[in-house]
Parts: sequence; structure tokens; C-alpha cells
Amino acid sequence: MGRPLKKDVLGNEVLNTPVSASGITCDFYDGSSLRTDGIIIKQRGANTFVVARVGTPGTRFVCKLVNTTPNATGEMRIQGSTTGLLDSGLVPIAKLTRRIAYGFPSSPDLSNGFYRGEDSNDSDNHDQTKYTWYLENDSSADYIVLTPFTTVM
Repeated sequence: MGRPLKKDVLGNEVLNTPVSASGITCDFYDGSSLRTDGIIIKQRGANTFVVARVGTPGTRFVCKLVNTTPNATGEMRIQGSTTGLLDSGLVPIAKLTRRIAYGFPSSPDLSNGFYRGEDSNDSDNHDQTKYTWYLENDSSADYIVLTPFTTVM
């Protein structure tokens, strides 16, 4: 895994306590329902985190990243924006390190004719693109802004 997350490349704190809504937010499944008010408390691996709901510091869950809406205990989703806006151009993140975020790869594993996490078979945002990332705040929430790596030939 390397060094665990503490700050992004700009020096912003990315982990926090559940009493605060700052830091990387996530969706996770807590065993009974989908929670959209999750916050990352601790990193356990490149794709495994300890999460909790904002305001409930005593109840924590160990979750692994998935590329669609979490629907089983231990699943979570972190999304980053490729447009720099809170709810636009969202890409599910497969792996997160201090400097690089990885998108999920395209998968031939279909479910009801669709890729897992896709609305159609156009899986253009799951190509395992590498991104640089930083945490942005628009006064309503913190969110991840992704910039794809460019290769120079």
C-alpha cells in the first residue's frame, strides 16, 4: 500500500473524524441500508478503508471499494469529478494513493446487459485511467477532483 493517506498533494487533510463532514466522503452499505453520508476515518489498504457515518463516531465499518452503488456489507464507493464540479463527471475510484487515483477497468462481466456500475455498455469512464487528485471544497462538501495523466510520446 505504501504510506497511508493523511493529506492530498496540496496538503489538505483527507481523513477525519465522524463528527466532522470534511475529508473524503463516500457511500457505503452498513449491513441494513445504503449510507450516503460516509466519511473515511482510516486507510487499511489501497482499496480498503475504515468508514463511519457523519455524527456517529462509535460505529465504524471496514469496507472495500466497488464501482457501483454499494449493496452488500463491506462495500463502499468513492467518486471523483473529472470536471471539477461536485456532482458532474463522476468516476468511481478503484484504488487511491497519496498522489494517484485509479479508475475501474472495463470489464466483460455483464449484469443484465450492462457493465457493473454503468448505465449502458459504453464503459468510457472505467478504463483504469490514472488520475492525479486533490480535495476541493465548494462550501457544501469536500470532493475529489481528478485530472487524467497525459502521456508524452
